[in-house]
Amino acid sequence: MDKHSSPDACVAALVERLQATQPLRVWSLIVTIFGDIVAPRGGEVWAGTLSDLLAEMRIDAAAVRAALSRLARDGWVDRMKVGRLSYYRLSAEGHRVFVPALARVYRLSDHREAAAALRVVVLPESEERGSLRDGALKSGYGALGASVLVGTSASPPLEGAGAERCIHLAAEVIGGSAADLAARAFDLPPLSERYRRFIAAFAPLDTALAKGGAPSDAGAMVARTLLIHDYRRLILRDPMLAAELLPADWPGREANALTARIYAALRPGAERWIVQNARSTAGPLPAQAPEDSARFSS
Repeated sequence: MDKHSSPDACVAALVERLQATQPLRVWSLIVTIFGDIVAPRGGEVWAGTLSDLLAEMRIDAAAVRAALSRLARDGWVDRMKVGRLSYYRLSAEGHRVFVPALARVYRLSDHREAAAALRVVVLPESEERGSLRDGALKSGYGALGASVLVGTSASPPLEGAGAERCIHLAAEVIGGSAADLAARAFDLPPLSERYRRFIAAFAPLDTALAKGGAPSDAGAMVARTLLIHDYRRLILRDPMLAAELLPADWPGREANALTARIYAALRPGAERWIVQNARSTAGPLPAQAPEDSARFSS
């Protein structure tokens, strides 16, 4: 295999791509790591484990400490000191918000067929409307105006002040076909383009892995983190429309299949890295729960 197309070379290119991202949101990478590694294995991790992994992505320890402090200050993680060592776990609020999202990240795309029914949500006429609307749009909802949102049966519930005053209606109250309503409410081209860029970025690694190559264990863990980090930010904004409401060339299906293939191919090396390097107050992280070890299988 050409050294320039080897799995390790592909991982290096992905790290370069990350470093070219400005601003580099280290706290968001840490959220990805918590969801992918920590939450399924007891929910607690040594700060040094995070620093070691992020150092492989050329992120220095000071940036990691600052990001962890921000997450703790904002109430997403709790910090524990044991001697001179710091450990972190998801707070109750972090667990409530992040863990349900994992189910969307690690599913195969054929569940879209169950999301055919569109739903309309009317926001309250109050000062909370703006924050409710912004949060909904970041979670895959569409909009028909300042106060009317459109989601599906796969959409997460609205969160925040005023959510309990939202009015939920069947899509039929709007009139017209489901396809027309979806076309009006959801701005799919920007998400489609982001999916295509994601596919282009990770296709070389997919090809290298398909040829039987494998990166180092650290490289596998880095690649898996970057894969899920990028995919997470796409899938959580995806409205999860039924197939008949999507363009025929919708790239979300290809992105999902590519993510599942790469994740499976990287699993052996990444799991070895976790066993050898990841620590909590009790020592090595416990084994994954059975349902988490079957990610992307259903």
